[in-house]
Amino acid sequence: MTEILARYSVEFDPAFLERKRAYTGKILHIDLTNLRFWLEEPDEIFYRKLIGGRGFVLHYLLSQMPAKADPLGPDNILIFASGVLTGTILPGSGRHGVGAKSPLTGALASGEAGGWWGHELKRAGLDALVLHGRAQAPVYISSDDGKVEIRSAIHLWGQHVADADEAIKQEIGNKKAHIALIGIAGENLVRYASIMHDINRTAGRSGLGAVMGSKNLKAVAVAGNKTGGIANKDCMRATLKWITESYKESMGWLIGFGTPGSVGPGHDTGGMQLRNFTAGSLDNIDDLRAENMFSQIIKDRDTCSHCPVKCKLRAKYTGKRYRIDPRYGGPEYESIGALGPLCAVDDAVAVSKANELCAAYGLDTISTGATIAFTMECAENELLDDYDFQPSFGDANAMVEAVHKIAKREGLGTLMAEGSAAMAAEFGPEAKEFIAVSKSQELPLHDPRQKNIAGMGYALSPTGADHQHNLVDAFANFPESDNCSRLNEMGLETPLPLFGISDHKVLAYAYESAFRHMLDSAVICHFYPYKYKHIAEALGAAGGWVDLDIDEIDQIGKRIVTMGRLLLLREGFTHADDNISPRVLQPTKDGPIKGKTIKHNELADGIQKYYQIMGWDSEGVPSFSTLDSLDLNEYAFN
Repeated sequence: MTEILARYSVEFDPAFLERKRAYTGKILHIDLTNLRFWLEEPDEIFYRKLIGGRGFVLHYLLSQMPAKADPLGPDNILIFASGVLTGTILPGSGRHGVGAKSPLTGALASGEAGGWWGHELKRAGLDALVLHGRAQAPVYISSDDGKVEIRSAIHLWGQHVADADEAIKQEIGNKKAHIALIGIAGENLVRYASIMHDINRTAGRSGLGAVMGSKNLKAVAVAGNKTGGIANKDCMRATLKWITESYKESMGWLIGFGTPGSVGPGHDTGGMQLRNFTAGSLDNIDDLRAENMFSQIIKDRDTCSHCPVKCKLRAKYTGKRYRIDPRYGGPEYESIGALGPLCAVDDAVAVSKANELCAAYGLDTISTGATIAFTMECAENELLDDYDFQPSFGDANAMVEAVHKIAKREGLGTLMAEGSAAMAAEFGPEAKEFIAVSKSQELPLHDPRQKNIAGMGYALSPTGADHQHNLVDAFANFPESDNCSRLNEMGLETPLPLFGISDHKVLAYAYESAFRHMLDSAVICHFYPYKYKHIAEALGAAGGWVDLDIDEIDQIGKRIVTMGRLLLLREGFTHADDNISPRVLQPTKDGPIKGKTIKHNELADGIQKYYQIMGWDSEGVPSFSTLDSLDLNEYAFN
């Protein structure tokens, strides 16, 4: 029996069990330093204002984390938060948010994971867990129907994700529990370590796993039997009926091959970065195309709570070089792009093995692949003479070996674990020419030289480069897209041109980015083609807010965006940090987008236009009238 260090019981009165709202009204705080618990029960205004997910994350970071806190120190706060829509009957609602201050960027770390963990947190009777301080030795948390325990995890420290997941389920005596946990990378404070959920669902970017490791927290297990309420079931069912009847047509691309189906088209159109941004095409891309990869290694498909799409893949392979464990799922588009073409690697088995290792160790595949690609270019330019490890572009074995070295902080991996921006600072001016980052976070696999407004979004993001709360130009370049449908709702003409940063595209970005920040607060999957009216109806039905309309949905999104801006400013970021590294602006010499890039003056003008739309001044500081209109005065600072 594992040592139980502390216990707490959440009380549920009869009225709670008969509630007619999709949120529980209970947020549990845990001080890991002092093994202390307290329950917060916010009012309805709090939920309607912030919705959940990223909204909750930003609220606690702005209100309870000291300014300039060390991201790997005890003053940082780690928040696991469901949203009002999490765990409802809507497809795509099996998600939750995780957030903290990022050890990679010093800015916001905010990620969303699919699966069942968020749904189960609500079944345990909680909307969020807010974790303070740092345990004296490794621990894990178990919350089962309101019975919360902090247990010793000393014996689990050093275990891979799947092994620790299995061990915890045995110890707490509940095989149906859902577990968020870190691997060796998080324990070793790799600055882009991730938090894994149910072994293969990831809150991946910005180093959330390192924050969890810094708190000596190995895992959080949740289980429960409480059912959530819905204020207006008929209205929710109407939204459910619409999406059930329409998703197959609008999401056919995802149903077919999942996100890996975009790898081939991404390469062929110039939308995916290659060889650390230096090449226009990859000779042997065919092995990484979905139809070929599926025949080699994809053996099954999986899904998330209340989702019929089954876009999650399971890879399995047994060969002379590698064995791929299906428990860790399979590679997504971003993972394939970062570990494959960005490193000029065309070996589907090696890429899938590296993806599995990232899940087992708990590593963000984007920053891992991008840091390896950067290191390969450093080796090519003879900047690694002091190190035994010299990875080269196209070397699949070296790419896989690099993943091990990063997670274990072995040799050159110790420096690679700090991220490419930190490595460039160590190696000097020449190396700085090779990085592709914004706010020190490596770019996702959507090339801003083709998708210009996405590049502006990378520069503006409160988390550093991110595609999720962004407008990717290519997705709004054809009339049938859900992006175009939403922009039409707000009165904008579509489709948008692929290249350029016009005032019209900046306005479209402002709407779409705000909408996606709202989705990450609600919390619901971005792949579903929900429009403003559907989310307004669903949130109104879930929360009992009959007068909630599309204007308020937009207002909520802009509120969350502005809170992210306030956090950046408080932590010392300025207008000068709203940029992307020079490498990203260098056009390729061949390939589909030969000679194309973002025009620097368009980028600068677009950012200023965005500031104006958001009610921020020329330095990107929200005005007091803007804060007042968004009901954000409590977060203002001088």
